[in-house]
Amino acid sequence: MLSSGKVRLNIRTRMVILCLGVAAPLLAIGSFSLFKEYRTLKLEAERATTLQAATGVRTVSNWIESQLHSLSALASLSAKGSLASNLDTNNTLSTALVAQPSWSKLFLTSPSGEQIIAQAERDNHGAAKSLAETKAMGKLLASTRTTGRAAMGPATVFDNHGHSYLLAAAPVIQNGQIKAQLIAVIDPKAVLNLFSGITGLADQSSAVIAVVDSEKRVIARTIGNDFWQGKDFSHAKTVQAASHKQRGTLEAIGVADPTPRAYAFDHVPNTNWQLTVGLPTSAIYGTAHDWLILMVSLAACAVGISFVLAYSATSHFTKTINGLVREALSLGKGDFSKRVEVKSSDELGLLARAFNEMANTLELDRDQKNMVNRISDSVRQSLDLDEILNTTVKELGQNLNASRCCLALIDTHQTAEIEDDELSFDYVWWNEEFDGNSLTNRKVLISENDVLRRIIDQGSIIWLDVLENQDLPQVPVIADHGTDAADWRSIKTLIACPIQGANGAKDILGLILVHQCDQVRAWSPSELELVEAVANQVSLAIAHGRLYSHAKTLAEKEQLINHIVRSVRTSLDVDTILDTVTKELSKALGADRVQIAQPRAEGPLIVTHEHHQASLDCHKGLSLYGSSIDFHPNARINSIVTDAGNSVLGIALSQTISQAEADIHVEVDALTKLTFETLPASLSVINQVSGDYRCAAFSEYLNTVGSQSLIAAPLLNENQLMGVLVVHQCDNQRQWSEHEIRMVSAIADQLAVAIAHAQLFAQVRHQAITDGLTGLYNHVYFKNRLTEELRTAERKGTPVSLIMIDLDKLKVINDTHGHPVGDAAIRQIGAILKTLLRSGDTAARYGGEEFGIILPETSLLEAALIADRLCSQIRNTHVPGLGKITASLGTACYPKQARSSSELIEKADKALYVAKNSGRDQVRVFEEDFQSTSGPTFTNVTREMERALKKTGLE
Repeated sequence: MLSSGKVRLNIRTRMVILCLGVAAPLLAIGSFSLFKEYRTLKLEAERATTLQAATGVRTVSNWIESQLHSLSALASLSAKGSLASNLDTNNTLSTALVAQPSWSKLFLTSPSGEQIIAQAERDNHGAAKSLAETKAMGKLLASTRTTGRAAMGPATVFDNHGHSYLLAAAPVIQNGQIKAQLIAVIDPKAVLNLFSGITGLADQSSAVIAVVDSEKRVIARTIGNDFWQGKDFSHAKTVQAASHKQRGTLEAIGVADPTPRAYAFDHVPNTNWQLTVGLPTSAIYGTAHDWLILMVSLAACAVGISFVLAYSATSHFTKTINGLVREALSLGKGDFSKRVEVKSSDELGLLARAFNEMANTLELDRDQKNMVNRISDSVRQSLDLDEILNTTVKELGQNLNASRCCLALIDTHQTAEIEDDELSFDYVWWNEEFDGNSLTNRKVLISENDVLRRIIDQGSIIWLDVLENQDLPQVPVIADHGTDAADWRSIKTLIACPIQGANGAKDILGLILVHQCDQVRAWSPSELELVEAVANQVSLAIAHGRLYSHAKTLAEKEQLINHIVRSVRTSLDVDTILDTVTKELSKALGADRVQIAQPRAEGPLIVTHEHHQASLDCHKGLSLYGSSIDFHPNARINSIVTDAGNSVLGIALSQTISQAEADIHVEVDALTKLTFETLPASLSVINQVSGDYRCAAFSEYLNTVGSQSLIAAPLLNENQLMGVLVVHQCDNQRQWSEHEIRMVSAIADQLAVAIAHAQLFAQVRHQAITDGLTGLYNHVYFKNRLTEELRTAERKGTPVSLIMIDLDKLKVINDTHGHPVGDAAIRQIGAILKTLLRSGDTAARYGGEEFGIILPETSLLEAALIADRLCSQIRNTHVPGLGKITASLGTACYPKQARSSSELIEKADKALYVAKNSGRDQVRVFEEDFQSTSGPTFTNVTREMERALKKTGLE
């Protein structure tokens, strides 16, 4: 079977071959005539150039012979005369120059040429002597002495002025001996004049004749002689060809001119001169070119006429055939844009209509496959399920020209009952051109008698006509469609295709519905197959979306846990860790409020950290137990009674006693906490706070924070309750998913360990910087703190004062009453410092019985008043087993009296020892000014204060 391409080729080829068969003899005859004419002209050109070259050589040879004959006759005349008479010889030579116009100079020399006997020249330039000294002259004279005959020099010579000449010599013989040599200097233009009648005008279109000497220099050239005379012509192709043979012909473009020529060359006898004749090829082949143009024109006309005849003869039927062939080829390549319109009713018209119908069917199939492929690509490339499903309903509706296309997913509300199943029409496309509109009700209950319920139970695609006003009873599409008549009563025909899950017909995820509202429509099998294919792709997209959602959730959970772990590793500050957890967990879950409640002295569980939405209020410090519990630091475990018993927001707590007594110990220090010993407990998940019995005892707390759904997780570390993590949803009720619950549980586990580690670090750090006897900061912390305060004061421009305190007579106390009493005295001073100092002040045990107090933003006067108050308080303190104690105090101020921490300590220490040496139990102030030349003064603040009090009558 022949393809359409082969049929097209045969028709055209046969007609063209037929026409070319008629034109071929004409082309053959013309080509043969042209070749014959070209061959004849080429042979004639070769003969003409060869003849002209031979004629030119003959002419040059005759000219040379005449020149030598005249020179020999003049030499014979000179031999008959007396050579001793220079005057007669010169006259003879001058007369000869007049007779020979081509001779430029004549001179008579000795036989070897060393001495000029006589000479004559036309232009008295003294060139005879310069020419006589050339090597060419020496060779020429040697030749004439050997042969005894006149000779022409083979090469041109140059005088002092750069003019080229030809040399001819004849011996002067007397009595059989050569007595002298007669030399003629000949102008090369004499050779040029020989060809003036042969070449015509000296232009590029005429013939060219060039004569070259034995050294490949130009003697004469009919074109450009003034430039080329005497120049090297060895690169010419004719000169190079003449080096291999005596004569010959060739066609080339010479170095002297760009005109293509036919050349012939020959050599002049006895001189080794070369003569070249060149004729322009255009002058030779002009007729052949005319013949060529004529025959090519005739051939082109013949071919053109042949093609016109072929096209005219075949265009009647090949146009339609070619169109059908192109359409068939396009269909094969997937291009459906080409259509052949044939109005005739003959076989070609029927064939064209059949092709068009086939193309329409293929185009429809192509579009449907492309749509399925686009949906499949979007499923593979996109992870946004909403975008995929919206694109799917749009593509499907447009491809089917439907009124409306919907994709509804089944919402089972996570229950096994089917009565509450809903179809959620979240993805709807409609075309108003076909009476389509949006859906008013996007949530529809599926009753047991619905058509859609039967379709879901059947698990296969179906299409049906929705006809109204029939006498027969009908099963409604949706039982409650009366509430949205505009949505469902307008449907005349629909396709319903279930979206099957992994378990096939037993696992229906939803429905694809295609509505036709403008007319009753019969759906083709290909359209039903298309809807089924799209449903399969949607099922795959939903599976991928759920898998991606699950993977994303796991990734977010892992990222959040990793972030918490990094926070634990990078920070050991409890507040930083808990703030990070509440913020990140709120962001990950989209929760309205995340709280952490910890045991505190104010109550068993107090909200210590919280992150909430901007529209909500903060409730830090709120107690979970509200006012229904009577709790105080000395309360016993049996006296803590709540409505919830031993549970917190549904978390069951089994209390155990960690101490021998049934007490709940509360430590009032920097690490104050209330601890419950509990057994492991699970999370509490409450989707609806209102009405849940587990929330009854905590209603005051939950109402305050506005919680409607929550997850509560205990923070347990080695069965010790570190706190409770509570996640709230406040704007509406929320169904907490399994992965959200697991995320909260995992974070609670990590968080409990983080709190324990941070508290342990805080305890160790506190022990590292405090004094074990007094509870004050130690010496190392004191020095570092003082350096920081001075740096801050320098930046702000504020003063910093320092008070140094020394317990009087500690050694006597230890020796007399024992070291325990001395330690009690030191602890008493530490307690006084904790009580009397301000919150921003820093008190430390500097060493032994010595203490230091840093007073930021405090002047020297203010520091003196504080020191006096401390001195008075210590004086009035009673130590058991000892009685009253006293202390000596010294103070100094930065930057007036010191510029560094070490200098400030030194100045305050000096004031302290002045106080001790002045009787103890007093305060001394170091008052040296850096700009003062006098020594320091130490004011007795205690005495000055007593005087002031006496004056005011207060003492």
